[in-house]
Amino acid sequence: MKTLDTKPISWYIGGSGTEYRLLNHSFSMHNFTQSWSESESIGDRLQSLSASLPNWEPARNCRNWIEQFTARTAAIQRRIGMPLIVAFLGGTGTGKSTLVNALLGERIVREGKQRPTTDQPILVCRPEINPADWGIDVSDLTVEKHDLPALNRMVLIDCPDPDTTEDENRRLSNLARLRNVLPLCDILVVTGTQQKYRSRKVADELADAAPGARLIFVQTHADRDVDIRDDWRKTLQEKYEPGTIYLVDSQTALANQLEGKELTGDFAKLHRLLTRDMNEEHSVKIRQANYFDLAGETIACCREEVERNWNRVELLQEKIAEKRQELSLDLGEKVRQELVQDRKLWENRLIDSLTNRWGYTPFPVVLRLYRQLGSIVMGMALARARSIPQLAALGTVQGVRALRRWQTSQKHKDQISLPEYWNESTIRESLIVLGGFARDAKIPPQSLEETLKETEKAGDLFMQVISTEMQSICERLTVKYDTRTNRILYETLLGGMLVFILLRPAYNFFIESFQHGKDIWPLAHYLVSLFWLGLWCAGLLGIFLLTINRGLGREIVETSANWSMTESMRHVFQNLETTIEHLYALREQIHSLQARISELNKLGESLDQSLGRKISL
Repeated sequence: MKTLDTKPISWYIGGSGTEYRLLNHSFSMHNFTQSWSESESIGDRLQSLSASLPNWEPARNCRNWIEQFTARTAAIQRRIGMPLIVAFLGGTGTGKSTLVNALLGERIVREGKQRPTTDQPILVCRPEINPADWGIDVSDLTVEKHDLPALNRMVLIDCPDPDTTEDENRRLSNLARLRNVLPLCDILVVTGTQQKYRSRKVADELADAAPGARLIFVQTHADRDVDIRDDWRKTLQEKYEPGTIYLVDSQTALANQLEGKELTGDFAKLHRLLTRDMNEEHSVKIRQANYFDLAGETIACCREEVERNWNRVELLQEKIAEKRQELSLDLGEKVRQELVQDRKLWENRLIDSLTNRWGYTPFPVVLRLYRQLGSIVMGMALARARSIPQLAALGTVQGVRALRRWQTSQKHKDQISLPEYWNESTIRESLIVLGGFARDAKIPPQSLEETLKETEKAGDLFMQVISTEMQSICERLTVKYDTRTNRILYETLLGGMLVFILLRPAYNFFIESFQHGKDIWPLAHYLVSLFWLGLWCAGLLGIFLLTINRGLGREIVETSANWSMTESMRHVFQNLETTIEHLYALREQIHSLQARISELNKLGESLDQSLGRKISL
């Protein structure tokens, strides 16, 4: 923040090097610097908010409001040391010009009875003040400079009547001039009469100008109208804190001043408020309170715009979660079926793991022979080939089997090919549904190309998770089946059979043939023994494979129940979700700013309670 020095405020008032002293004492700019730091902080936060707004239609509206706020407050520091700008707003015939003259104590501006006399804003200030030096465009203003005591602490602007009939030949209409002037005011004096206090056009212009200005409501024509202030207060209190509503007779007040008589009644209170009570410190507080009111109105408009569309944003978020769940369940089920059907690969991995642990005892040897059964059969077939065509045919079959085995291994080693599970039509259908909800939420729909890339990334991560899970399943089952009980059981059953088959021929050869003279068994007997040994091995192998296959299938089904909740699915429709996350951050920033401004608005409580204000949205 730019550091302000501690020169007396009167040093800043004069234009072209002219010194103009507002009060009899100087007001330290150091005090202002301390009190204004919060204003600059709010302004910086609004600028930061505007710069970070996401691509969302309500956010663009918020940016427009923040830009309007920035434009309206851009010159506020340049007017820090300037007397308060007091603008007068009212319908035709409400006596604005007369009230201005009464406050000045001179007939400065032209007055009218029923027809409008003010068709161009009239700015009245002291001769030392150059309005252009304070960022005020005087090209559409009539500037009156007078050395009057009443102007020591204020600059008056007599505004055109909002309900004046427009002249289309004018470069700027009365309303256009009025809307250029009202944002400059620090205090807005709203005049009304028994007939005009409900004027619709005045109410509309007041609603636009009130944020950023303290309000003073004055019922004029007290000499001939009934007192309507209670009814006026009821009309105002829904949108405004009207403060004190003054009942004045401007004509009598002006005549009394011209004759040197003492001021009385509500006009005396109003005159004292504007010409005496508004010291330098009070003026700075008014401008700061106006700044916070205007910032609060801006944030309230942003919040209202965001909240108006928030239900649709939340609905879109719910639909994204639903579509992710559908796609995840669909993919999870298809992958589960694929893994169950391809259990052979995981069975082989499990067998390899167990045989590595068990070594080369009889049953692990049977498992190894089972794993190499295809190669053994193919080798025997090649050994029996009698011609080159037979060798070529068997070699081709062996090559195809090896290729398929390698492809299957690679598929499960790395990841399952995504297009097998999510085709473009499925993604397009989901995207069409979400696109409709996105448009309802005023969020740009996501493109098909972006979504396909996201689903591909999600699928890659999904398959990596599955690969890790399957490895974990194999490790768990290896530990489960690699027990002393299992190993003793299978080794005992197979070893017992081997011992029986070996001992019987040995007994025949060594005992029966030598001691009892019996015949040695023929070769057919040994072939029968091998047959029964093979059948016994096949039975044990079948029981073992059935056991591990059931365990493997059960583990796949139980584990796959959690696959639909994997974090990898967050990559699907990520662009839409990222936008929604930005909207949540925007909403949180707006709520935080509004809470802070509500705290700072307590500054207004220290101001004169006769001043009114617009109630924040």
